Amino acid sequence: MSTPAAPTAAARDRDDQVRTEVAVDLGGTWLRIRNGSGETVRLPAPSVLNQPGEDPAALLEQLIETLADAAPAHARVAMSCGAAMDEEQGVLHGSGPLWGGGPDRPVPLRALLTARRPDVRWHLFNDVTAGLASFVERFALPHHRRVVYVTVSSGIALRTADLDERSVPVDAHGIQGEVGHLRAVSTAPDAVRALDCPCGGTGHVAAVSAGPALPHVAAALGIAHPERIRDELPDRLRSGDPAAHRLLSTVVEPVAEIVRTVRCLDPRIDLIGIGGGYAEGLGDPYRAELVRQVSEVRSYADRDTGPDRAAPWLRLCRPGEVDPMAGAVALSHGRLTVTKR
Repeated sequence: MSTPAAPTAAARDRDDQVRTEVAVDLGGTWLRIRNGSGETVRLPAPSVLNQPGEDPAALLEQLIETLADAAPAHARVAMSCGAAMDEEQGVLHGSGPLWGGGPDRPVPLRALLTARRPDVRWHLFNDVTAGLASFVERFALPHHRRVVYVTVSSGIALRTADLDERSVPVDAHGIQGEVGHLRAVSTAPDAVRALDCPCGGTGHVAAVSAGPALPHVAAALGIAHPERIRDELPDRLRSGDPAAHRLLSTVVEPVAEIVRTVRCLDPRIDLIGIGGGYAEGLGDPYRAELVRQVSEVRSYADRDTGPDRAAPWLRLCRPGEVDPMAGAVALSHGRLTVTKR
C-alpha cells in the first residue's frame, strides 16, 4: 500500500484559507486571544509575574491547557510569544517575565500544543518580531531600508527587519536583539546598577528599564513609597517633581544607549520604533526624555543629532498603534520572513 503524498504548499495555503483564524498575544502580564469575529478576551498570563513562586512547569501546563481550550476546532492560530525563541522550530528558549530563570531547557511549545490539539495549525512567533511586523506594515515607507522596533514592557528586546529582503535575520538558534539581557549602560548609582533581573542576571537593561523594575529603581534611588510609584509617576511628572524626573531619566538611559548604539553600528537603519505597554503608557514624557538623551552631542560622531533631526527616524508608538496579534498574523502569511543566516 503506497504512502499518501504530503500536501503541497499550495494545498496547505488553500486549507489555511478555510480555517478559522485566531490571534494570540502572550505577554508576561496578559494573555490576549482574538477570535475569528475580532473579539478579544484578555486573561492574566500564567507567569511568574502574576504567580510568584509557582513552578515554571506548572505555569507552562496552565498555558497549554488555556490555549488548547480556547482554539476552535480546526483553527489556524497565529501567536505572538513573549519569549526568546526559535520560530522555525517553534521552540521557546526562555522568558524572565513568564518563567523567571526556568525552565531549565528549551520549551518545544509548538510541538506540545500540536500534541494536545493536532487539529489546529499553530504558528508561533516572538512577540517583538510580531510587533516589528505590525510596525513595518503601519509606518515603513517605500524608501526605508532597515527598520528597528524596540519593545519596552514587562521585558525589553528589539528586532530589525531588512526591507530589501523582506526578512528578519536571526542566528542559528533563532535569536536576534535580546538586548534586555545585556548589561545596562547607566550613570545611575551602584544600587540601581546592581538590581536583579527576572532572568537571574544582575544589572541587565531589563532590571533597570522594564516595567516591573520601576519600584525597585525608585527604592534604589531613595524615593519614598516606591510601591506607589507605578500609579503616581505620570502625575508627578506632570507636576514637575524633580525626583520623578530623575527616576524617568534613570529608566530611559539604558534604552537611549541602545538606540544610540544601533544607529551608530548600522547606517542603513532608517526608522526606529519604541513600543510596549510601559513606554506607551508614559507617553510624551518618555518620548521627550528619550529624544533628549539620544540627541546629546558627545563627539564628532553625533554631528547629525538634535531633537529636530531625531524626529524623522525615531517614533514612540501610542497605545494601539502596534498590534502584535496582527503582526503574528502577517508573519504567518509570509509578509515578513524570519530567516536564519
